[in-house]
Amino acid sequence: MAKKLLLSILVGIAVFMVSYGVMMAAQKYTGSSAESSDADEGNSPAVQSSEEDDLGSLGEQIETSPEKEEEFPILEKDEEKFEELLAVQEQEVTPLTPVNVSIPALDIEADIIQVGIEEDGAMEVPENVNEVGWFEPGTKPGAVGNSVLAGHVDSYEGPAIFFELRNLSEGDEIIVTGEDGESLTFAVTSMESYPADGAPLQEIFGPSDSRNLNLITCTGPFDRESGQYPDRLVVYTELVEEEPEELEYEPTVPTNVALTGNQFSWYAVRDQEVVGYRIYKELEDGTKEKLDSVSYFERKSLIVEDPEAVYSVTAVSIDGKESEHAYLTEE
Repeated sequence: MAKKLLLSILVGIAVFMVSYGVMMAAQKYTGSSAESSDADEGNSPAVQSSEEDDLGSLGEQIETSPEKEEEFPILEKDEEKFEELLAVQEQEVTPLTPVNVSIPALDIEADIIQVGIEEDGAMEVPENVNEVGWFEPGTKPGAVGNSVLAGHVDSYEGPAIFFELRNLSEGDEIIVTGEDGESLTFAVTSMESYPADGAPLQEIFGPSDSRNLNLITCTGPFDRESGQYPDRLVVYTELVEEEPEELEYEPTVPTNVALTGNQFSWYAVRDQEVVGYRIYKELEDGTKEKLDSVSYFERKSLIVEDPEAVYSVTAVSIDGKESEHAYLTEE
């Protein structure tokens, strides 16, 4: 199979938003091209590989995904404060520069080399078919975003490092080791096969809210006539993180709840961890329907349609904890 797996991108794309897990890349995969070898008639077509085999070339620039609307917006001046409050409960993850990858379920262990972009706009890949390439201009493993590893499926001599990748199952671990010996463990979440010219590059290389590691190789029946593999196999994995340490408090229940005409109101709580409030309406069956969310800096009131209904409000902390419901204050 190929000496390298080409993943071409427009030569003009030079900026990659690494801190946000963004690789500014293209929109279109192209098929690989190679010359098949008939030197070993005893091998299957998949093993009788091509001289060149790429993972597809990148065409139009990937669009950055739109930001999701936050339930409780935070003022810019308060962002640092809330980040510090949240940091006490989150696992600290340090992105690493990978040098080795291990896949215990497949008995795979391989060195990782850094690959970049060649002069013709193609993604560099290892010359050695038993090494794995990490796209260094993209996201580091462990950082928020999509980090990408690419490897060969086979060679003239037989199976290559990612030949068995298709046999992974959900939950299988991918262990990546860094330069200083530190390691991060990722777990397989899904696996998809795409036509060479139809892979969703936004999903593979684009921004993400989670810490992902995506493994890519070729797949499908080897076409002797064209010297190509028709499909690309993508194994999606996500960082295995420790459960966050819960903050040792419960949000204070709002007070002075009132309903004046159609205006439902309450007093703000003094907890510095509270980022907002949720307003509920009680239904006939006793369940509660959330009507709206109000951020901590907004007016503590809401216009309701039915003044005869039963309403309540809760306080919500930065880590998602919700206080008990507060109802109309009895006079």
